[in-house]
Amino acid sequence: MVHKKKKSDNSWSHQMTYIKRRDSILRKAADLSMLSDSDVGLLMFSPTGQLTSFASNGRVEDIFLRFLDWCDERGEPLENEEYLRKSLKRLKYEAEMLDKIGR
Repeated sequence: MVHKKKKSDNSWSHQMTYIKRRDSILRKAADLSMLSDSDVGLLMFSPTGQLTSFASNGRVEDIFLRFLDWCDERGEPLENEEYLRKSLKRLKYEAEMLDKIGR
């Protein structure tokens, strides 16, 4: 028999579930990267809209830009690719500037 999980309407409950699961997913992403010697990039948004990002090597923007280059090489189209590419490059530039001024 399959048990279906009932989705709660309680936003506090959603936030607490997200926090518990977020930490587990981040640990698993780090383990995957270490055990398989691969680059892992992860973006998550909480129910309240807070961004959590993880990059196993460098910045998450670099990993996603590599993904876009890989798609270009294979000729696979992506929706809104140009917007995504510009946004990632802008984020990378802003992060580099923050590093230079010492946050």
